[in-house]
Amino acid sequence: MDIVRINCAKCGRFFESNGFITLCPICYKQDQVDFERIRQYLHEHPHAKIFQVSTDLELPVSQIKRYLREERLEILEKDNLFLKCEACGKSICSGVYCDECSRKYDNNIRSVYTGYAGNSGSNRTTSQQIRFLPGR
Repeated sequence: MDIVRINCAKCGRFFESNGFITLCPICYKQDQVDFERIRQYLHEHPHAKIFQVSTDLELPVSQIKRYLREERLEILEKDNLFLKCEACGKSICSGVYCDECSRKYDNNIRSVYTGYAGNSGSNRTTSQQIRFLPGR
């Protein structure tokens, strides 16, 4: 994975990222501290509501929603009005897609990959070994 310079999603500072992390090291560290505070709070208050957590810990609801989307937290009620599948709008407890849409997208990706591998026009398989060519 190439290292790229991007702006931090929280503070706007430039930093070098591997493409997966969108927060600079300073904001990432604070994000981990905030998540640990939420985790501890939910351990002490297991049935706390999202807005209660936000108010008591003085954290934005959007940050808590991001943890839900990242599947680091989960809403206990199955029929919630807070988090919806981005494809069909069905209520979900965490993540981006409901189980049905996740399976559909997963199957679509697999079929594209299978189609790509099947149309290569040769007898190559995905189990062939590769090696690094020095100087290239």
